[in-house]
Amino acid sequence: MDLVLNFKSLLRFEKRYGQMANGSLCVTRTLQHELAQNWGIRLNRYLCHPLGVRDCVTATTTGIGADDQNETLFTTQVGTDILLKPNRPALVVSSTSWAPDEDFGILLEAAVMYDRRAAALLDENDSADEGVLWKEISGGKQYLYPRLFFIITGSADLGICLHTSSSTLDLPMKVVDMFGCGLPVCAVSYSCIDQLVKVEKNGLLFSSSSELADELLML
Repeated sequence: MDLVLNFKSLLRFEKRYGQMANGSLCVTRTLQHELAQNWGIRLNRYLCHPLGVRDCVTATTTGIGADDQNETLFTTQVGTDILLKPNRPALVVSSTSWAPDEDFGILLEAAVMYDRRAAALLDENDSADEGVLWKEISGGKQYLYPRLFFIITGSADLGICLHTSSSTLDLPMKVVDMFGCGLPVCAVSYSCIDQLVKVEKNGLLFSSSSELADELLML
């Protein structure tokens, strides 16, 4: 009897405070319907929008308004079709568990180098302060988007793997996921990675942030 009463108390607690939340996420539309109909919990419609990638991409510098439902940094909607923009930026995706065998600093350093080299190649006046640029990149404002990873992976142009394997005997499953989406990969070179990443067939290898920056520029 006590277990039944405690369970009912927990349900009342969840229902009361669930209605007070600013936002909710559901794994299925069925759960969303249940929460809305029987619990009075509403979801933010922008989180469910088909063009949900806007949640991960800052578009303020492009002049795209936050309420523009027909355009993102990468796509535009024409009628019922969603089309890629011809002048869209490349989308590069990576993932990390912040484990000792993944030096994510390589990607951050390569991003700063890429920014400098691209500006020089385009003969642009690169006035960005490196300290500010580094802070924005490491803070996830320009390159790192942890949410909606699998949706973005399927839409990306390139995957980056920083896994080196502490034992040097295993292969990174994140690369398998990326290949499953048809995504080419730039991966850190170590003893057995070439069994998975075939240079100039399904990806490239690098040993330093400078080499990765060169590969990004070339690609």
